Amino acid sequence: MSIEEQDILRSAVIEFAEKNIANSAVSIERAGITDDLAAALAAQGFLGAALPAEVGGAGIDRQGYAVILKELAAYSPSVSALVLITGSVAGKLLKKDGLLGKIATGEEAFAVSLWPATDGSGDAGELKISGNRITGTRRYVIGRPGGCMAAVTDDGKLVLVKSGFTLSDEDHHLSFRGLSYSVATVESGDYEVISSNGKETMESILSGMDLEIAAIALGIARGALAKTVDYTKVRKTFEKPLKDYSTVANNISRLMSELRVAEVALQASGDLNETEILMLKTHSTDLAKRATKYSLQYHGGYGYIEDFGVEKFYRDAVGLTILLENQAADGMRLSKEVFGEKSGYL
Repeated sequence: MSIEEQDILRSAVIEFAEKNIANSAVSIERAGITDDLAAALAAQGFLGAALPAEVGGAGIDRQGYAVILKELAAYSPSVSALVLITGSVAGKLLKKDGLLGKIATGEEAFAVSLWPATDGSGDAGELKISGNRITGTRRYVIGRPGGCMAAVTDDGKLVLVKSGFTLSDEDHHLSFRGLSYSVATVESGDYEVISSNGKETMESILSGMDLEIAAIALGIARGALAKTVDYTKVRKTFEKPLKDYSTVANNISRLMSELRVAEVALQASGDLNETEILMLKTHSTDLAKRATKYSLQYHGGYGYIEDFGVEKFYRDAVGLTILLENQAADGMRLSKEVFGEKSGYL
Protein backbone atom coordinates (compact mmCIF):
# COMPACT_ATOMS: atom_id res chain seq x y z
CA MET A 1 0.00 0.00 0.00
CA SER A 2 1.41 3.36 -1.02
CA ILE A 3 1.90 6.27 1.39
CA GLU A 4 -1.00 8.09 -0.26
CA GLU A 5 -3.29 5.09 0.17
CA GLN A 6 -2.23 4.75 3.80
CA ASP A 7 -3.12 8.42 4.37
CA ILE A 8 -6.58 7.92 2.88
CA LEU A 9 -7.16 4.85 5.02
CA ARG A 10 -5.88 6.69 8.11
CA SER A 11 -8.43 9.45 7.57
CA ALA A 12 -11.21 6.87 7.25
CA VAL A 13 -10.19 5.13 10.49
CA ILE A 14 -9.96 8.42 12.38
CA GLU A 15 -13.39 9.47 11.10
CA PHE A 16 -14.84 6.15 12.25
CA ALA A 17 -13.14 6.39 15.64
CA GLU A 18 -14.34 9.94 16.24
CA LYS A 19 -17.89 8.86 15.51
CA ASN A 20 -17.98 5.45 17.21
CA ILE A 21 -15.25 5.34 19.87
CA ALA A 22 -14.21 8.80 21.08
CA ASN A 23 -17.36 9.47 23.10
CA SER A 24 -17.64 5.85 24.27
CA ALA A 25 -14.04 5.24 25.34
CA VAL A 26 -14.85 5.28 29.06
CA SER A 27 -17.86 2.98 28.71
CA ILE A 28 -15.74 0.57 26.64
CA GLU A 29 -13.30 0.37 29.55
CA ARG A 30 -16.07 -0.15 32.09
CA ALA A 31 -18.56 -2.34 30.25
CA GLY A 32 -16.57 -3.83 27.38
CA ILE A 33 -16.83 -3.67 23.61
CA THR A 34 -20.50 -3.93 22.69
CA ASP A 35 -21.92 -6.12 19.96
CA ASP A 36 -23.01 -2.94 18.17
CA LEU A 37 -19.44 -1.61 18.08
CA ALA A 38 -18.12 -4.96 16.88
CA ALA A 39 -20.76 -4.94 14.14
CA ALA A 40 -19.82 -1.36 13.17
CA LEU A 41 -16.14 -2.34 12.97
CA ALA A 42 -17.10 -5.26 10.75
CA ALA A 43 -19.37 -3.19 8.52
CA GLN A 44 -16.55 -0.72 7.95
CA GLY A 45 -14.18 -3.57 7.07
CA PHE A 46 -11.90 -3.00 10.06
CA LEU A 47 -12.71 -6.04 12.21
CA GLY A 48 -11.81 -8.48 9.45
CA ALA A 49 -9.31 -6.20 7.76
CA ALA A 50 -6.57 -8.84 7.56
CA LEU A 51 -8.91 -11.72 6.70
CA PRO A 52 -9.42 -12.87 3.10
CA ALA A 53 -12.29 -11.45 1.10
CA GLU A 54 -13.77 -14.92 0.45
CA VAL A 55 -14.75 -15.23 4.12
CA GLY A 56 -16.06 -11.69 4.43
CA GLY A 57 -12.85 -9.92 5.37
CA ALA A 58 -11.32 -6.90 3.68
CA GLY A 59 -8.18 -8.71 2.47
CA ILE A 60 -6.10 -5.64 3.16
CA ASP A 61 -2.30 -5.79 3.02
CA ARG A 62 -0.08 -5.72 6.09
CA GLN A 63 0.74 -2.01 5.89
CA GLY A 64 -2.92 -1.08 5.70
CA TYR A 65 -3.66 -3.43 8.56
CA ALA A 66 -0.99 -1.67 10.65
CA VAL A 67 -2.60 1.70 9.89
CA ILE A 68 -5.96 0.46 11.20
CA LEU A 69 -4.43 -1.01 14.36
CA LYS A 70 -2.42 2.12 15.14
CA GLU A 71 -5.22 4.63 14.63
CA LEU A 72 -7.77 2.59 16.58
CA ALA A 73 -5.27 2.16 19.44
CA ALA A 74 -4.96 5.94 19.75
CA TYR A 75 -8.63 5.97 20.79
CA SER A 76 -9.07 2.56 22.43
CA PRO A 77 -6.27 -0.02 22.68
CA SER A 78 -8.95 -2.61 23.54
CA VAL A 79 -10.68 -2.10 20.20
CA SER A 80 -7.35 -2.35 18.39
CA ALA A 81 -6.54 -5.56 20.30
CA LEU A 82 -9.89 -7.02 19.21
CA VAL A 83 -9.00 -6.37 15.57
CA LEU A 84 -5.57 -7.95 16.18
CA ILE A 85 -7.04 -11.08 17.78
CA THR A 86 -9.50 -11.41 14.92
CA GLY A 87 -7.03 -10.88 12.08
CA SER A 88 -3.75 -12.20 13.42
CA VAL A 89 -4.94 -15.05 15.65
CA ALA A 90 -8.33 -16.28 14.43
CA GLY A 91 -7.23 -15.66 10.85
CA LYS A 92 -4.16 -17.85 11.28
CA LEU A 93 -5.74 -20.62 13.36
CA LEU A 94 -9.11 -21.23 11.75
CA LYS A 95 -10.07 -22.72 8.44
CA LYS A 96 -11.41 -20.42 5.78
CA ASP A 97 -14.96 -21.54 6.40
CA GLY A 98 -18.27 -20.27 7.71
CA LEU A 99 -17.04 -19.86 11.28
CA LEU A 100 -14.20 -17.54 10.29
CA GLY A 101 -16.64 -15.63 8.13
CA LYS A 102 -18.95 -15.10 11.11
CA ILE A 103 -16.01 -13.86 13.18
CA ALA A 104 -15.03 -11.46 10.38
CA THR A 105 -18.52 -9.97 10.32
CA GLY A 106 -18.87 -9.80 14.10
CA GLU A 107 -21.64 -12.42 14.24
CA GLU A 108 -19.45 -14.83 16.20
CA ALA A 109 -17.16 -13.88 19.09
CA PHE A 110 -13.65 -15.31 19.41
CA ALA A 111 -11.37 -15.65 22.40
CA VAL A 112 -7.95 -17.24 22.83
CA SER A 113 -5.45 -18.21 25.49
CA LEU A 114 -2.00 -17.60 24.04
CA TRP A 115 -0.43 -19.50 26.93
CA PRO A 116 2.14 -21.08 26.98
CA ALA A 117 3.58 -19.06 24.09
CA THR A 118 3.36 -15.75 25.96
CA ASP A 119 4.77 -17.17 29.19
CA GLY A 120 5.11 -20.86 29.96
CA SER A 121 5.22 -20.23 33.70
CA GLY A 122 2.32 -19.54 36.00
CA ASP A 123 -0.74 -21.57 36.89
CA ALA A 124 -2.76 -21.80 33.70
CA GLY A 125 -5.12 -24.44 35.06
CA GLU A 126 -5.64 -27.95 33.75
CA LEU A 127 -7.26 -28.62 30.38
CA LYS A 128 -7.41 -32.23 29.21
CA ILE A 129 -8.93 -34.36 26.47
CA SER A 130 -10.38 -37.66 27.61
CA GLY A 131 -12.21 -39.82 25.13
CA ASN A 132 -14.28 -37.49 23.01
CA ARG A 133 -14.59 -34.73 25.59
CA ILE A 134 -12.44 -31.85 26.75
CA THR A 135 -12.68 -30.71 30.34
CA GLY A 136 -10.95 -28.44 32.83
CA THR A 137 -9.94 -24.81 33.05
CA ARG A 138 -7.62 -22.52 31.16
CA ARG A 139 -6.56 -19.10 32.37
CA TYR A 140 -5.33 -16.05 30.42
CA VAL A 141 -8.18 -16.12 27.89
CA ILE A 142 -8.57 -12.82 26.05
CA GLY A 143 -11.22 -11.78 23.56
CA ARG A 144 -14.97 -11.35 23.26
CA PRO A 145 -17.11 -13.74 25.31
CA GLY A 146 -20.02 -15.70 23.94
CA GLY A 147 -18.47 -17.47 20.96
CA CYS A 148 -15.66 -19.94 20.41
CA MET A 149 -12.27 -20.27 22.09
CA ALA A 150 -8.82 -21.53 21.09
CA ALA A 151 -6.42 -22.88 23.71
CA VAL A 152 -3.58 -25.34 24.22
CA THR A 153 -4.31 -28.44 26.30
CA ASP A 154 -1.97 -29.88 28.92
CA ASP A 155 -0.63 -32.43 26.41
CA GLY A 156 0.19 -29.71 23.87
CA LYS A 157 -2.75 -29.93 21.48
CA LEU A 158 -4.19 -26.70 20.15
CA VAL A 159 -7.97 -26.99 20.20
CA LEU A 160 -10.93 -24.89 19.14
CA VAL A 161 -13.80 -25.24 21.60
CA LYS A 162 -17.03 -24.25 19.89
CA SER A 163 -19.44 -24.54 22.80
CA GLY A 164 -19.70 -25.93 26.32
CA PHE A 165 -17.47 -23.44 28.10
CA THR A 166 -17.92 -20.33 30.22
CA LEU A 167 -15.63 -17.36 30.77
CA SER A 168 -15.37 -15.67 34.12
CA ASP A 169 -13.14 -12.89 35.43
CA GLU A 170 -11.24 -14.44 38.29
CA ASP A 171 -9.53 -11.14 39.07
CA HIS A 172 -10.20 -7.57 38.02
CA HIS A 173 -7.75 -7.31 35.17
CA LEU A 174 -5.78 -4.15 34.56
CA SER A 175 -5.17 -4.11 30.82
CA PHE A 176 -7.43 -4.13 27.76
CA ARG A 177 -10.51 -3.87 29.91
CA GLY A 178 -12.71 -3.53 26.85
CA LEU A 179 -12.06 -7.22 26.26
CA SER A 180 -12.67 -10.17 28.53
CA TYR A 181 -9.51 -11.50 30.21
CA SER A 182 -10.83 -14.58 31.82
CA VAL A 183 -10.66 -18.11 33.11
CA ALA A 184 -12.42 -20.62 30.87
CA THR A 185 -14.25 -23.52 32.48
CA VAL A 186 -14.69 -26.23 29.86
CA GLU A 187 -16.97 -29.27 29.71
CA SER A 188 -17.51 -29.99 26.04
CA GLY A 189 -17.65 -32.53 23.28
CA ASP A 190 -17.96 -29.79 20.68
CA TYR A 191 -14.35 -29.12 19.77
CA GLU A 192 -11.73 -29.84 17.14
CA VAL A 193 -7.97 -30.26 17.29
CA ILE A 194 -6.28 -27.60 15.19
CA SER A 195 -2.68 -28.67 15.78
CA SER A 196 -0.81 -31.35 17.72
CA ASN A 197 2.01 -28.83 18.37
CA GLY A 198 0.06 -26.12 20.11
CA LYS A 199 2.90 -24.22 21.74
CA GLU A 200 4.91 -24.05 18.51
CA THR A 201 1.84 -22.88 16.59
CA MET A 202 1.13 -20.14 19.12
CA GLU A 203 4.80 -19.08 19.18
CA SER A 204 4.74 -18.81 15.39
CA ILE A 205 1.66 -16.59 15.57
CA LEU A 206 3.24 -14.34 18.21
CA SER A 207 6.50 -13.94 16.28
CA GLY A 208 4.47 -13.12 13.19
CA MET A 209 2.77 -10.17 14.90
CA ASP A 210 5.85 -7.96 15.35
CA LEU A 211 4.64 -5.22 13.01
CA GLU A 212 1.13 -5.34 14.36
CA ILE A 213 2.26 -5.04 17.99
CA ALA A 214 4.49 -2.12 16.97
CA ALA A 215 1.48 -0.42 15.39
CA ILE A 216 -0.66 -0.79 18.52
CA ALA A 217 2.19 0.46 20.72
CA LEU A 218 2.65 3.54 18.54
CA GLY A 219 -1.08 4.18 18.60
CA ILE A 220 -1.04 4.02 22.40
CA ALA A 221 1.87 6.48 22.50
CA ARG A 222 0.12 8.77 20.02
CA GLY A 223 -3.14 8.79 21.98
CA ALA A 224 -1.41 9.48 25.30
CA LEU A 225 0.88 12.22 23.97
CA ALA A 226 -1.95 13.96 22.11
CA LYS A 227 -3.86 14.25 25.39
CA THR A 228 -0.72 15.45 27.17
CA VAL A 229 -0.04 18.19 24.63
CA ASP A 230 -3.61 19.45 24.94
CA TYR A 231 -3.61 19.28 28.73
CA THR A 232 -0.26 21.03 29.25
CA LYS A 233 -1.47 23.94 27.12
CA VAL A 234 -4.31 24.71 29.52
CA ARG A 235 -3.12 23.38 32.89
CA LYS A 236 -1.36 26.14 34.78
CA THR A 237 1.00 26.23 37.72
CA PHE A 238 2.29 29.49 39.16
CA GLU A 239 0.04 31.18 36.56
CA LYS A 240 2.00 29.64 33.66
CA PRO A 241 0.89 26.77 31.40
CA LEU A 242 2.86 23.57 31.98
CA LYS A 243 4.03 23.61 28.37
CA ASP A 244 6.00 26.80 29.09
CA TYR A 245 8.35 24.96 31.46
CA SER A 246 11.43 23.73 29.63
CA THR A 247 11.57 20.30 31.26
CA VAL A 248 7.97 19.56 30.35
CA ALA A 249 8.24 20.94 26.82
CA ASN A 250 11.54 19.18 26.13
CA ASN A 251 10.37 15.79 27.40
CA ILE A 252 7.16 15.87 25.41
CA SER A 253 8.93 17.16 22.29
CA ARG A 254 11.55 14.42 22.45
CA LEU A 255 8.92 11.76 22.87
CA MET A 256 6.94 13.18 19.95
CA SER A 257 10.10 13.16 17.86
CA GLU A 258 10.76 9.52 18.68
CA LEU A 259 7.14 8.72 17.90
CA ARG A 260 7.23 10.43 14.53
CA VAL A 261 10.43 8.65 13.47
CA ALA A 262 8.86 5.31 14.41
CA GLU A 263 5.67 6.20 12.54
CA VAL A 264 7.72 6.91 9.41
CA ALA A 265 9.36 3.50 9.78
CA LEU A 266 5.94 1.91 10.19
CA GLN A 267 4.73 3.59 7.00
CA ALA A 268 7.74 2.20 5.13
CA SER A 269 7.50 -1.24 6.76
CA GLY A 270 7.15 -2.91 3.37
CA ASP A 271 10.85 -2.20 2.84
CA LEU A 272 11.94 -3.56 6.23
CA ASN A 273 13.24 -7.07 6.83
CA GLU A 274 12.10 -9.27 9.72
CA THR A 275 14.92 -8.17 12.02
CA GLU A 276 14.22 -4.49 11.40
CA ILE A 277 10.53 -5.05 12.11
CA LEU A 278 11.43 -6.78 15.38
CA MET A 279 13.66 -3.81 16.25
CA LEU A 280 10.78 -1.47 15.46
CA LYS A 281 8.53 -3.46 17.79
CA THR A 282 10.96 -3.39 20.71
CA HIS A 283 11.47 0.35 20.23
CA SER A 284 7.74 1.01 19.92
CA THR A 285 6.70 -0.93 23.03
CA ASP A 286 9.43 0.78 25.05
CA LEU A 287 8.33 4.17 23.72
CA ALA A 288 4.71 3.45 24.60
CA LYS A 289 5.64 2.73 28.21
CA ARG A 290 7.73 5.89 28.54
CA ALA A 291 5.23 8.13 26.77
CA THR A 292 2.28 6.93 28.84
CA LYS A 293 4.26 7.25 32.07
CA TYR A 294 5.04 10.90 31.32
CA SER A 295 1.44 11.48 30.26
CA LEU A 296 0.23 10.15 33.59
CA GLN A 297 2.81 12.24 35.43
CA TYR A 298 1.95 15.53 33.70
CA HIS A 299 -1.76 15.04 34.27
CA GLY A 300 -1.08 14.78 37.98
CA GLY A 301 -3.89 13.34 40.05
CA TYR A 302 -6.33 13.78 37.16
CA GLY A 303 -4.36 11.20 35.18
CA TYR A 304 -5.65 8.45 37.45
CA ILE A 305 -9.29 9.34 36.83
CA GLU A 306 -10.90 7.18 34.15
CA ASP A 307 -12.85 10.08 32.66
CA PHE A 308 -9.63 11.75 31.52
CA GLY A 309 -8.78 8.72 29.39
CA VAL A 310 -5.07 8.73 30.22
CA GLU A 311 -4.58 5.90 32.69
CA LYS A 312 -5.87 3.28 30.25
CA PHE A 313 -2.98 4.04 27.89
CA TYR A 314 -0.48 3.42 30.67
CA ARG A 315 -2.16 0.17 31.71
CA ASP A 316 -2.42 -1.08 28.14
CA ALA A 317 1.15 -0.13 27.23
CA VAL A 318 2.32 -2.47 29.98
CA GLY A 319 -0.32 -5.10 29.26
CA LEU A 320 0.61 -5.21 25.59
CA THR A 321 4.02 -6.69 26.41
CA ILE A 322 2.56 -9.16 28.90
CA LEU A 323 -0.61 -10.42 27.23
CA LEU A 324 0.25 -10.29 23.53
CA GLU A 325 3.96 -11.01 23.26
CA ASN A 326 6.82 -12.90 24.90
CA GLN A 327 9.57 -10.43 25.75
CA ALA A 328 12.05 -13.13 26.77
CA ALA A 329 11.67 -14.91 23.44
CA ASP A 330 11.89 -11.60 21.57
CA GLY A 331 15.10 -10.78 23.41
CA MET A 332 16.66 -14.05 22.32
CA ARG A 333 15.47 -13.57 18.74
CA LEU A 334 16.98 -10.09 18.63
CA SER A 335 20.21 -11.16 20.35
CA LYS A 336 20.71 -13.94 17.82
CA GLU A 337 20.44 -11.43 14.97
CA VAL A 338 22.79 -8.94 16.63
CA PHE A 339 25.48 -11.45 17.61
CA GLY A 340 25.01 -13.78 14.67
CA GLU A 341 24.52 -16.80 16.92
CA LYS A 342 22.47 -18.01 19.87
CA SER A 343 22.86 -15.45 22.67
CA GLY A 344 21.20 -14.16 25.80
CA TYR A 345 19.93 -17.51 27.05
CA LEU A 346 21.66 -17.62 30.47
